[in-house]
Amino acid sequence: MAYKAASLVRQTTAINNRWPGRDRQSDGWIGDRFHTTGDHVPAEGGIVRATDTDKDGLHVPTVLASFILHPSTSYVIFNRRIYSRIRNFMPVAYLGSNPHAGHIHDSILHTSAAANSAATWELIATTPQWGLVRKGASGTSARQIQAYLNGHGSNLVVDGDFGARTDAAVRAFQRRWGLAVDGVVGPKTTAAFRTK
Repeated sequence: MAYKAASLVRQTTAINNRWPGRDRQSDGWIGDRFHTTGDHVPAEGGIVRATDTDKDGLHVPTVLASFILHPSTSYVIFNRRIYSRIRNFMPVAYLGSNPHAGHIHDSILHTSAAANSAATWELIATTPQWGLVRKGASGTSARQIQAYLNGHGSNLVVDGDFGARTDAAVRAFQRRWGLAVDGVVGPKTTAAFRTK
């Protein structure tokens, strides 16, 4: 009998708790006539290692960033872009026949640790507390900021090193949304990450 990996059950629960009124029409997890290969198809023992989450009624950049940051994630596809662990989640063009424009696809690693991970779905279930973060920073806050920037359309390696490319991406984001363009992630930029 097919079953969804426990870490993905927790993922769906976190999303539903955060956005209880969201649209679920494009949600899915088990293979159908459109999914005859890949992680939607039950593997040996029946485990399914992929979910599709409808984009409507939730904050897409937050969900993308959260999926990128989770230790179980292998790759994420949305709107003709794929974010893969093998590239440190720097997005590239996705050339598959389904553009994944109406939903966000998440596939997890093929390990029992990934399937059973109880790690928090950061940014969905938690609110970041960054203070002021700028060029030269490193660690968790820098990784979360890079993931958010990629969720908003940037093309960064998510490595936790707030260097020149991350600084430029922050400035481009600030310019786009009419914020002070200083490269510093403070309260207004943080709020824009979560709402724009």
